[in-house]
This record gives sequence, C-alpha cells and structure tokens, in this order.
Amino acid sequence: MNALEGFLLGLTAASALLYLSMVGGFFRAMRQRKPSHPPQTQPRVSILKPLAGLDDELEENLASFATLDYPDYELLLGVASIEDPAYLIASRFVGSIGRDRARLIVTDENAAINPKVAQLLALEKAASGEIVVVSDSNVRVTPDYLNPLVTELSVKDVAVVSNIVVGTGEKTLGAALENLQFCAFITPGIVAVAFTLGQTITLGKSMAMRREPLRRVGGFARVAYVLSDDEVLGRAFALAGFKVRLSLHTVENRNVACSLDRTIERHTRWAKIRRALVPASFALEPVHSPVVIATLAFALSPTLLPGLALLFAMAAQTVCATLMMRKLRGSTLRWYLVPLEVARSYLLFYCWLKACASRRVAWRGHELALVRDSAIIPAGPGFRWRIFGAVRT
Repeated sequence: MNALEGFLLGLTAASALLYLSMVGGFFRAMRQRKPSHPPQTQPRVSILKPLAGLDDELEENLASFATLDYPDYELLLGVASIEDPAYLIASRFVGSIGRDRARLIVTDENAAINPKVAQLLALEKAASGEIVVVSDSNVRVTPDYLNPLVTELSVKDVAVVSNIVVGTGEKTLGAALENLQFCAFITPGIVAVAFTLGQTITLGKSMAMRREPLRRVGGFARVAYVLSDDEVLGRAFALAGFKVRLSLHTVENRNVACSLDRTIERHTRWAKIRRALVPASFALEPVHSPVVIATLAFALSPTLLPGLALLFAMAAQTVCATLMMRKLRGSTLRWYLVPLEVARSYLLFYCWLKACASRRVAWRGHELALVRDSAIIPAGPGFRWRIFGAVRT
C-alpha cells in the first residue's frame, strides 16, 4: 500500500464513520418518538398555505387539512394571481368545506422579493389564530397533525416547531430519487443534528409559531429578502432567546410525477442555499457520502483495496438508506427503490458541483441570485456585479 492509497482509504473510512454516526443518531432519536395526544390547552390555530401552480395531487393534499382532529383552526390559502392554476382548485376546496373554516386570499406579489414570503405577509395579516402554521402546498397530513405542534409550543420559551418530512407517492424516476433524498439523507441528517448536537434546523414545509414571538422578531417581513426564509427566521427566534424545536411526527411531501430535470434543479437550488447559509459546512458535504468518497478514491487509485472499499460503501449505504426509509414511511419499500441509493449519491454530488459554479436560481417564475445568508437579488442585467459586492461585504 502506497501513501496515496493509505490516505484515500483513511478518508473513505472517515466518511463511513461520519455517515454511520448520522444513521445511529437518527435511530436513537426516533426511538424517543411518542404517540400524539391532545394538548392541555388548545388555542386557535391559523394554517397558512401559500400556493403557486399545480403541485402533484394538490386537491388531495388540501383535503387532508379539512378534517383535522383539533377544535379551533382556520385555513388561509394564498395565490398571487387569479390566473394561477391553483386558484380554481383552491376556490373549489374553500367552497366544499365552508368559508367559516377556510378562506382564499389573492396576495400582493410585490410585497417581498421572496415570492413565498410575499404571500405569507398577506396571509398572516388575515390570520386570527394565536398560533400560525406555515404549510407548503405539496404537504399532506394526518388528522392528528396539529396536536404535537401545539403541545411543543406550550413548553416555556418555545416559539417555533417544525415537522420532519417524508417523501411519498413516487411514480417516476425523478420523484423516486427526490423522495429517497428526503427519507435517506435530509430528514435523518436533520434529526441526528437536532438530537445529537442540539442544533435544530427549521423546515418551512411545516412550521408552527406563536404569534407574539413572531411579532417580536419582526414577523415575516424579517425574511422578505432571503430565500431560506425558514432557517433565517429560526435563527432570529434563537437570537431573541426563544427555543426552536423539531417534532418527530412526520408530514408527507407528495412527489408523484417529478421529472429528473426538475429534481436536479430543485436540489441544486437547495445546495446553493446551503452554500449561502453555511459555506464551510457546504464545502464538506460530499464527505457525508461514503459512496462518493469511495468512488473518488477508486478513481485516483484503481487498485484492489479501494475497489473493495467502494463495494462496501455501496452495500452499507444502500442497507442504511433502506432501513431509514422504512422507518420513516412505515412500510416495506418497493424493490426498485433499493438500488437507487447509489444513483442518488452521485446525483446529489452532481447538484453540489453545480451549486459550486453558480449563485443564480429560478424559483416560482423568478430569476434570483443568492448572496450571504441566502439574501436574494433579482437576477437582471448587471446582477453579477451586485453579487460580487454583496459577497465581499
């Protein structure tokens, strides 16, 4: 064994240990999950759902919020234009459950650079609840959805609680890879970091907040000009002395017919956000995948030991991904999902490389450029010079 081969094998081993520590932290935390019970106090809850376009199974997703096992809540649906195809579906949904439970609001798309936050500003203004819940349009929930969130928020000084997310519904390759990414990497990593290191990442797909702390940190206007509004808002709560929690009760991210190109675009955008938020951590992301590191090692030193290490990494990561996905989804996986873990690792490494090369993103019909802390600049003429200045400062 030469020096290069020894170094590469050591790096592969370190990557495997880091990955397995994440897997172990995830399973230890999930053993702490408790059944959901009605909270002792049940304040009024306003669920804010910003809509943009036709997400997969949008009607079914909205319908899951119609009969929640909670006595006092309202649904506020927002669209930026009546021309949005989601408008007709939302109107039909509001009519079916009654305007005393749900309302549809046409929001001002110019209220913030971040188009989702522009909707949230209007929805929160119309809300009447003591607690507001931000819920994405591709989220599907069970009837006990609100109980664990309200229970967590009843703890002293807790101001915001996020749900963990499980990807479901895949019928295409792109959707299968997307859902696998949620179940085998994103959610386990978030859970492990929160319950092992005590660092909670807020997730805007399903996030509950008490209104008064939200007002004290500046409301949604505080994140009107950043793309990662959920994480930046969570940081604002923490800086103000409030506690940020992660609920181990899952919500579904319904991803049924996503194309491979769409999956690459979405995860490249998320990688760019991570690069803007925590550049040092972003730089080390490939090390969290033994398959990627072992592949690079074998490419640099195509000999027996690196080859065996690559085979071991592929087998170990596939087994762990299968177990984590089964834990989160509560069912045996379809056979064709099992071998996709290796492909997912390579795909996400490709997205990481793309994120290293550009700060420009396309989101909800807007061309934007990312700078420090995920602040966004309209990507019009001359945007590169504005990025350069923003990064330097």
